Amino acid sequence: MPAPTITVPSPEAKKTEVPFTPSELAERTLYRRAVEAVIWGMPAVNFDLLSQAMLQAKAAWNQVVFWSRPADWRNQTLTPNPDTIYFFPFFNTKDAGPMVLEIPPASGGSITGSVDDAWQAALEDVGPAGVDKGKGGKYLILPPAYKDKVPDGYIGMPSDTYAGFAALRSNLASGSEADIANAVAYGKQVKFYPLAEATNSPATKFVDAIDVVFDNTITYDLRFFQSLNRFVQREPWMERDKAMIDQLKSIGIEKGKPFNPDPKTQEYSKKRLERPRAGSI
Repeated sequence: MPAPTITVPSPEAKKTEVPFTPSELAERTLYRRAVEAVIWGMPAVNFDLLSQAMLQAKAAWNQVVFWSRPADWRNQTLTPNPDTIYFFPFFNTKDAGPMVLEIPPASGGSITGSVDDAWQAALEDVGPAGVDKGKGGKYLILPPAYKDKVPDGYIGMPSDTYAGFAALRSNLASGSEADIANAVAYGKQVKFYPLAEATNSPATKFVDAIDVVFDNTITYDLRFFQSLNRFVQREPWMERDKAMIDQLKSIGIEKGKPFNPDPKTQEYSKKRLERPRAGSI
């Protein structure tokens, strides 16, 4: 077998190469960092936009957004089903501490769903297909690094994020007006309150979003990074994500500091972020 050969470019060939200028290299680095941030941050941004839609619907953290009829075009959440009644409890344990989510027994109705952290990672399933097996239960959502003992009678759910939500479906027996009303009434048996107020729990606040355009569609422009910045400022760093700290800092996102990209970076993000979006579809 002949020995492998190595081709070395001639001096003449090297002279024809056009190197990148420092500004071009900086721009290419910025673009790569932006793409990496988009890929990493999609679930976080999708949740942040969901919480922004919650606030625009005149609800607040630790309240329940629901739809009093099956979803129509105004419900622009990810893959909503048109044959159920949705209830979305939004939790934030940063100030409230552990939150209790009471699921009623599957008698006269049933709930299918799960409780997710802000990365949209499931903490537990609830209802007949969940931990309570249709018997109902008190699910306790715990803040990050919570050390206290879970009280007896509660199903503890440690969360890596302060915020999150539950996607609950109050199942319909049919599409009749009576069955829709029954599913709404059954869903409103859900209770949602801080553990600190468990001995005299306040009435759960339900906010109907049926007439609201409830949209958490990701926009792949500067608004993506504004949303990602909100998430970074609110949530603690998980060990798995610490490699992103310096990556995000290079595009202007740093915990404890405002996100104020310069005009060039703003314009650049508008023009170039369609490329990672196209690659993600």
